[in-house]
Amino acid sequence: MEIITSLKDIQPIKESVITVGNYDGIHLGHQDVISYIVEFGRKHNIPSCVITFDPNPYYVLRNDNKPINIQSNKSKLNELEKMGVDKVFVIPFTNDFSKITATDFANNIIKNIFNPKLIAVGTNHHFGFKKEGDIDFITDFCDKNNIKLFVPEVRKIEEKAISSTIIRKLIQDGELDNIPSLLGKFYGFEANVVHGSHRGRLLSYPTANFVPLNKNQVLPQQGVYFSKVVLDSELFFGMCNIGFRPTFNEKKFVMEVHILSNKFSDLYDKNFYIEFLLKIRDERRFDNQEELVEQIKKDEDLCIKLIDSFKEKNEV
Repeated sequence: MEIITSLKDIQPIKESVITVGNYDGIHLGHQDVISYIVEFGRKHNIPSCVITFDPNPYYVLRNDNKPINIQSNKSKLNELEKMGVDKVFVIPFTNDFSKITATDFANNIIKNIFNPKLIAVGTNHHFGFKKEGDIDFITDFCDKNNIKLFVPEVRKIEEKAISSTIIRKLIQDGELDNIPSLLGKFYGFEANVVHGSHRGRLLSYPTANFVPLNKNQVLPQQGVYFSKVVLDSELFFGMCNIGFRPTFNEKKFVMEVHILSNKFSDLYDKNFYIEFLLKIRDERRFDNQEELVEQIKKDEDLCIKLIDSFKEKNEV
């Protein structure tokens, strides 16, 4: 898959099939669009192209640093490659770029550079200054330029259209077990193991403290989670705590995972991929350390029971 990150590096394409969008998370609705352009491109022997943006336009348009990314740009590109996309044009989204009109974007980039035979977008898609490039604009643009337009049927869950916004809310509300029905997989991210206070080791439950590699990664609600960790290409299960360790009156936000395996003793500075499978309880304050350890043991027993059922349902 060819990745282009600058207008200066792109040469006009004789013909293509394209889609345009932020595609954060690449949920099931996104997958319908991307799969269609890949299949169309292969059938007609023309390259399938995705035009996307980095950073997420949210950070430029709203001037807000709140972490909202469902996946990193690297993760998005990896997923697009796995889906069979031929070319990805990652547009650096800046304040100046945000002021480009829909007409200029459509003519100068979509038409003049990509010369598409087909454009595929979702019904709520828009681009250009002040969101001028809505579905009516795109339909008119395609009609005038003899371009085919594909708009898939809206994917819904409980009568609500699947969207990155809904997925973010589920993550932030701790409803991680509902994510696969929208995202097509469990929610997770790449993380780096960092030094902590060694509190878990003192409780006989050593943990790996970690931080997301993507600083803008949206984080699950505080609590304890049954989780899955992929480390050095091996899969492990674990129990993960997200929060402030209220029993010890700590003020620092911590993410830590106890891996249910005796294989590792030192994970510092290693990277792993962690998925959050199910929230098993809220984080809470215990009266003393003994009560906390007793609860951790119950959490461990529950997670061990959940492993077999998870493997059975997900063919691990």
